[in-house]
Amino acid sequence: MRLQTKLQFLGIVIFFTVLLSGSLILKEDEENVEKTTHRSVQGVQFLPQTKHVTKSLAQLGRMDNVNRHLLFLNHVPKCGSEILILLLQKLQGFNNYRHVRLIGGNKRRLSNGQQENLVDEIYGLMKKEAVPLSVDRHVFFIDFTSFDKQFPTYINLIRHPVDRIISRSSDKKLNSDYYYKCLINPKNGCNFKTGQPYDLSIPYFCGHDPRCMILNNDWALDQAKNNVIKYFPVVGVLEELNATLEILEDKIPYFFKGARRVYEKDLLYLQTKRKKLKAPKVIVSRLEEALINEIDFYEWIRSRLFRQLKILYGDHNQN
Repeated sequence: MRLQTKLQFLGIVIFFTVLLSGSLILKEDEENVEKTTHRSVQGVQFLPQTKHVTKSLAQLGRMDNVNRHLLFLNHVPKCGSEILILLLQKLQGFNNYRHVRLIGGNKRRLSNGQQENLVDEIYGLMKKEAVPLSVDRHVFFIDFTSFDKQFPTYINLIRHPVDRIISRSSDKKLNSDYYYKCLINPKNGCNFKTGQPYDLSIPYFCGHDPRCMILNNDWALDQAKNNVIKYFPVVGVLEELNATLEILEDKIPYFFKGARRVYEKDLLYLQTKRKKLKAPKVIVSRLEEALINEIDFYEWIRSRLFRQLKILYGDHNQN
C-alpha cells in the first residue's frame, strides 16, 4: 500500500514538472517571436514597400570566396556612376535587398586602419540589416581578406580617360590657350607626368599601395587587371551603357534584375541631357600621350565587356 502511494505521489510530481517545463518553453518561444517581430519591423522601416518577402542571410546558404550577397560599387568620380546608384536605390524594393550610401567619399586612399574601419562598418551593416546588401562609395579597391573578411562582389563604371579629364575641367574654358598654360604649369593639375601620383581610374581597381596612383606604372596596371578578373564580375563603360546594363542583369541578377526596364522608364533622361564636351584636337592628343596606361586599362575593360556580351548571345568561343 505504501509503495502504491509513493508511486502515485511520484506520478503527480512528474506531471506537474512536465507541465511547468512546457509553460516555460512556451513563454520563451513567445518572447523570441516578439523579439524577432520587433527586429523585423525596425528593419522594414528602411526598405521601400514591396510585395516580395526578403530572404534573410541565413536562408541564402553557404557563402563562396566572393560574397554574392554583398555588392560594393566603389565608383570612380566623373564616370556616370550616379546612374548605377539610382538603379540600385530603385531596384532594392523589387529585388529584396538593402542599398546604403556610405559617407566619407572625399577621402579615396585610406590607411590600413581606415580600411579596416570601413570593412567593419560594412559588415556591421550586414549584421544589422540581415538581408543582402549593396553599398557605394568613392574609394580605392580594398582587399577584404587582409582584415579576415570575405570579399564583396565589386562592380564599377569607367569612361574614356581623356573625356573624364575634360569633364573634370568642365567649369573652365576649353580653349587652346588655357590648356597650353594648364599643361605646362604643374600647379593646375592637368599636366600629367609619368611617375607622379594622380587620382585617376586605375587606383580604384589597384588599391591603396602608393604605386597604384603612379601614372603609367606597369605594376599598378597589372594589379588593377588582376583584381578585375578576380573580384569584379562586371566593370561597365559609360559610352556603352546599354551593353553594361545587359551584362549586369546577366552576371548579377539578384541585384540588377529589371535594370534595363527601370533605366528606360525612369533614368534615360540622365544620358540624353549629358553633353559631351569638345576640346581642341591638340589638347586631346597631349592627354592621350600622357595617359598611356589609363587608356590601355579602359580599352581592356571595354574589350572584356564586349567579350561578355558575345558570350551572352551564344558565342562561347570567346575568352
